Amino acid sequence: MRLIVPVFLLFAFSILTSCKNIVSKFDRYVHKTYLRKGYVNETFQTKTHQINYYDNKREEAPVLLFIHGFGGDGKISWKSQAMAFEEDYRVIVPDILWFGESKSLQTPELQTQINAINELIENLKLENIHVVGISYGGFISLGIGHQNQSKLASLTIVDSPGVHFTDKELQEFCDKIGVDNIADAFLPENSKEVKRMLDFTFRKAPKLPAGIREQTIGIYLAKNPEEQRELLENLPQNRNEFRDLDIDVPVLILWGEEDEIFLISDAEELQAQLGAKLIIIPKAGHSLPAEQPKAFNKALSEFIEEIDSNVLR
Repeated sequence: MRLIVPVFLLFAFSILTSCKNIVSKFDRYVHKTYLRKGYVNETFQTKTHQINYYDNKREEAPVLLFIHGFGGDGKISWKSQAMAFEEDYRVIVPDILWFGESKSLQTPELQTQINAINELIENLKLENIHVVGISYGGFISLGIGHQNQSKLASLTIVDSPGVHFTDKELQEFCDKIGVDNIADAFLPENSKEVKRMLDFTFRKAPKLPAGIREQTIGIYLAKNPEEQRELLENLPQNRNEFRDLDIDVPVLILWGEEDEIFLISDAEELQAQLGAKLIIIPKAGHSLPAEQPKAFNKALSEFIEEIDSNVLR
């Protein structure tokens, strides 16, 4: 879950262009921004998966692997972080399955997502990885940490509760925003529903024109709606996989103080379960890396720098 589209940038871009499809043009602009910074855009193909990813190929540097959530794709979701960390780290930003340019022939469920990222890790021969996952990407990251932790140096979970959310919490959230189920909240079908999604994912949602909101559908939102709906409908039962996590690497939990989807109490329970460090960042909602990129990047940087410095001693 979670929309991480840098809509503030999109709004500014819309003012500067008269393109009929501003969102498509903006997407190409972001792609070229990555290329200008030295990233390559590649596809890892297996018998059942096609995984699109960006990689700056700094093969001697520590590895940072960013896993996005619902809304957008990898390059859009983590742009502020990819640009901030690219000089000192090998930064890898994949699209999870059925988002962006990634897809699969397998059943849309959490374990399929976990397996796909693990296969990418094996294919790229990655070691000592700092994995960072937000919202739905946080569930994927917890699965990677549990099943493949020998490859990890650390794990950072952002606004993602693992097992620590209840059916009651989900129902209260759905009632609050006026939808029947969680999939309806994250799979908008028109500009009004996109606005609703922006309102509950951001502390202060940007005021995008209706036409631009409409254009995000099929590019950043609800691109593969049937598969994405299955992912969300399966998630409540998938959470049971996180009851007995075995994760020995250092864990950081970052949380927006005003997250409307998952509660701070969820973060505190996850902290206790994992023996993690918890940082709650003010003036941010569920879209924490987009709303407070400087505070987010600082907290993440200090955490992984301390780990890397201990390794070098």
